[in-house]
Amino acid sequence: MHSIESILKRYDFTDQDEALLREMADLLLPLQERFADDFYRYLQEDEYTSSYFRTDAAITKRKETIRWWLKEILTSRYNSKFLLKLVRIGKMHVKIGLDGHYVNAAMGFIRRYFQDHLNQLVSDPDRREILIGTLDKALDISLDIMTSSYREAELKKVFISQRVELWIVKWAEKLMHGLNLVLMIGLVALAIGVTLMLTSDIFYALTVNLERGVIKALGSLLILWMMIELLHTQVHQLKGGKFHVRIFVDLAMVAFIRKIFVATIDEKDAVSSALLLGGLLVLGLIYFLIGRSEKDSA
Repeated sequence: MHSIESILKRYDFTDQDEALLREMADLLLPLQERFADDFYRYLQEDEYTSSYFRTDAAITKRKETIRWWLKEILTSRYNSKFLLKLVRIGKMHVKIGLDGHYVNAAMGFIRRYFQDHLNQLVSDPDRREILIGTLDKALDISLDIMTSSYREAELKKVFISQRVELWIVKWAEKLMHGLNLVLMIGLVALAIGVTLMLTSDIFYALTVNLERGVIKALGSLLILWMMIELLHTQVHQLKGGKFHVRIFVDLAMVAFIRKIFVATIDEKDAVSSALLLGGLLVLGLIYFLIGRSEKDSA
């Protein structure tokens, strides 16, 4: 909340304006009772604002409050004590859930109401213009201070939601980074396993069956090459690089090629071989389309 001095300076409210308010007090305070009744009738015209005054006690309290407020506006010293009084009014409006739109609208009614009475009570047009100017400043200052409670409540709500959002995003990023590290460790472990499998296939080729061992070793070599590509992609992504779907198509193609190698060794039937070749052809087409799509979007 700004200090009362900075608020008065912003509205160019001077000691002369305070003196003019004292003069207006003599003209307007006699209208207190009539003003309270008219203001209540204005509130009753709207279904929303009238819902706050269901009982006679609430109506009486509202009239007392508006009469007190008018006296404060016209007779108080515009100091820190005055500021706190208006701040409390604004906080009460926020507390009861009154929409700030209606506070602004009500102030518009009050402004027109007293301008009309000053037009009737002050015959000198120059003097009347000066008094209305001071009245506008006083009403603007009052509205500014009271609605500051709405701004502070809104900022507090935004601040809290932003803190929660930032906290969630922060921990989600940490979780994703942790999961990516787990994935990296898993890929490294799998790569080591494939390397051992390749070593076993080579040993099998050298000691048991050269032809069968070489074909199995080629299949393991393809998988190892794929594991290296996956590791490279994961490292690239951890460094902030773009994720590529094509790598999974590569992996599927390698798996089908290895299946075909194994099928030649095990002498699978023609239908199984045809299905493997058909699946590889479909994957090749998907690989081509993805590559073309990534090239166009680059």
